[in-house]
Amino acid sequence: MSPLALTLLEWIAVVLNIGFTLCIAYEKRIGWAFGFVAGIIGVGLYALANTWAMATLNVYYVVMAIYGWLSWGRSSEAGRIRTQPTLFHVLAIPAGLLLTYAVSVFLVQYLNGSFPQLDAFVTVFSFIATWMMARKLIANWVYFIVVDSVAIYLNWRIGYMGYTLLNAIYLVLSVVGLVKWGKQLVKQRAEVLSA
Repeated sequence: MSPLALTLLEWIAVVLNIGFTLCIAYEKRIGWAFGFVAGIIGVGLYALANTWAMATLNVYYVVMAIYGWLSWGRSSEAGRIRTQPTLFHVLAIPAGLLLTYAVSVFLVQYLNGSFPQLDAFVTVFSFIATWMMARKLIANWVYFIVVDSVAIYLNWRIGYMGYTLLNAIYLVLSVVGLVKWGKQLVKQRAEVLSA
């Protein structure tokens, strides 16, 4: 594939991913469809860069887009923004760091992966944050703020300037999403108290 075609695909994925994040921040189900197509493009681009964990992450994004679409389509309590207990984070963060180490070792020993520690960190914590997003757990935005900060550097190192810009935009949109969902959570709680 020509460099021009690769760049075009990268920028198409960037636009779709921005649309995905904006839609999710404003709780619009159609965002999952944008994420699905962007994930398919990402699989190919990251495989070409030998960043195998990021390619795998994009396979996961495709699967989670289907799950998110189905999950957000139900009209029930599951559609409400939720929090999780502190114990979740006390367990998830160390487990994520251990898994990051294990994945980075695997990438070095078996796949000759590029930037294995960064690749593994972004991938593992994106898995966690995306699952949280599909479950409408508000802390997903905090996890993504950290992940996007690291992903900016990783994509810059790979040479994917579109994805570097995308992660910078994600960083801003994650703050917007956190604020938006926080306001919605307060509104939900007020509705419960007034009922």
